[in-house]
Amino acid sequence: MEIIGPGRAYRLIQRLSYFLSGFYSSKLNPIYYLGAIAVFLLIVDVVSGIYLFFFYDVDPRRAYGSVEAISSSFLGSLMRSLHRYSSDGLILFAVLHMLHMILTDRFRLFRWVAWVSGVSTLIIFWAIGVSGYLLVWDEKAQLIGILTAKFFSVIPIFGHSLMSAFLGTDVKYLSGLFRILLFGHIAVTLLLIFTLWVHVMRISRPRIFPPKYITVLVTLYLIAVSVLFPAKSDPPADLGKVPFSMSLDWFYLTGYPLFKVFPLNVNWLIFIGIFGLLAVFPWLIKGRRNPPPVIAEEKCEGCEQCFIDCPYEAIYMKRVEDKKKAVVLENRCAGCGICIASCTYGASTVSTVPYAEMVGRISEKRPDLVVFRCPFSAEVKEREGVLVFTLPCAGAVNTVWMREILKLSGGVMVITCDGPDCYFREGVLWTEERFLGKRRPRLLKTLPRGRVRIVEVPRVGGAEDLVRDFLEEIRGGKFPEEVRVISRNKINHVVCGGILALPFLTFYPLTVDRMSFYPEDMSLVVLSFKYRSSPVKKEARTYSKLKHMRAIERVVVERSPIEVLLTVDGKVLLEKVYNPRGMRRDASIYVYEEFLVSPGVHSVEVRIRETAFPEKAYSFRLHRNLEPSSSLVITYSEDRGLFLISGLY
Repeated sequence: MEIIGPGRAYRLIQRLSYFLSGFYSSKLNPIYYLGAIAVFLLIVDVVSGIYLFFFYDVDPRRAYGSVEAISSSFLGSLMRSLHRYSSDGLILFAVLHMLHMILTDRFRLFRWVAWVSGVSTLIIFWAIGVSGYLLVWDEKAQLIGILTAKFFSVIPIFGHSLMSAFLGTDVKYLSGLFRILLFGHIAVTLLLIFTLWVHVMRISRPRIFPPKYITVLVTLYLIAVSVLFPAKSDPPADLGKVPFSMSLDWFYLTGYPLFKVFPLNVNWLIFIGIFGLLAVFPWLIKGRRNPPPVIAEEKCEGCEQCFIDCPYEAIYMKRVEDKKKAVVLENRCAGCGICIASCTYGASTVSTVPYAEMVGRISEKRPDLVVFRCPFSAEVKEREGVLVFTLPCAGAVNTVWMREILKLSGGVMVITCDGPDCYFREGVLWTEERFLGKRRPRLLKTLPRGRVRIVEVPRVGGAEDLVRDFLEEIRGGKFPEEVRVISRNKINHVVCGGILALPFLTFYPLTVDRMSFYPEDMSLVVLSFKYRSSPVKKEARTYSKLKHMRAIERVVVERSPIEVLLTVDGKVLLEKVYNPRGMRRDASIYVYEEFLVSPGVHSVEVRIRETAFPEKAYSFRLHRNLEPSSSLVITYSEDRGLFLISGLY
């Protein structure tokens, strides 16, 4: 049976990874810890966010001032900047981690749960980031709020209600929205704990945190960027005007420029299409997996080593007649064969690791060197004196075999992937620990241990020189006393520091780019208000079950629609009927409309009329000079029963 191996994309990323291992060593290569770096940045983000929460005032009238007060001290500015840049880094490394999983084919079949939960986590990251920007309540926050509200206005349950919160005079409505945003910002962050648990629940011993060396570098770079380029706010938000532009954070606001290009329904199609495609991606590309092992119950002694070693928790122990027996969960199994090497008793077998056939060939050829490799490690040509066997994973090589194989050959070489880059996660680690006597089943001390060599070289690397050198040692009878592991383990601190600094150098330039969302050579006329129309239908209801305490009230169950007319210089720009919200049409009406007009002096007339009660009508007219990049916001005060004009700049 053909064993699965790397595709072209995998070999491409493997070439880059192996190149970086030459500077970082295979154990510290940051490409192997992209997800772990993202988790570390999330921790920094949460800790700095908790600090900011203690000094933040959720009232929108004081929110901006509280943020500026935090930034006025060195510690506050540092914590705010750490919060900003760790959030940006979180998105960057999460996306890089996702791309790495795609290119290395680690998202399909038995890995689909990790992939789908990872996509969900990425959406949550973006939602948290956008809500965090809104809480600053500067012009960027206000424009993000308006654009986001427009995006959700396509959904009938929202309509124009959200947009009206970010313009006009209803600060109480905005205050309530801010409290919801702050609660959501915290609650959704807690939800991440659940999604991250689902992300790793089928993985044994997930790499949650990066090595200390990488952690220290990331921390130093975050602090350096935060000190050199402290996070700053845009000018304060003003409910009386529409910001035409804002500084754009490309990590979180990537999709917002599309609002300038496509209508809202198309933006929804793009959003649903991208994340829907990502969610079903594991099933769109046909894949195959190696066959699962078969465990002979009569041979299993219940030692639990295969259960412990399995990288994907695909083995569990069940009790059979007062004895523990290993059982394979085929839907989780990767077919890596690591459990074959975990079993001292030969209870676990699989067709891709034909031990009897391999021993037969070795007995027949009596080679100087037997090479075991996986499809993802360096290729070695079989020739006179060298036998090569390809297994699903180098972690499938059992140390128990060495007692027989070393009697029939001069030596054994196991060629593995580049350390942590093992396609099956832990094959390289378990192989080295078993042969070095740190993990069961251990290589017998009575065997000539120096005749076994482990080499970490991926498929894009070359192992022929190492094979030749080992052959010379075997034939010359000069080999070490212990098992030797050859890997890239030297660190070039200068180059390592420079390479890992590159992502952090993008944080500042990608968060200060300014973009206009309205034509700056035009002016904007905006209608933004809430109107509670007169009732057209009422019902009698009682509010107590006790007969002597029953109160009967007539409750509004339907209200009148309103007709809104807007003319500019005698030209009708809007003539539309708005219905009350709610399933029974008994709630307030929210109106939000925008119109671009050329700068200059304009005559503006607005009229509101209740369709069920034509006598209830309100209107006004004004003449104003509108400058380029300015807005005229027209709102209506229910309490005062009159129109209010703001945004005259």
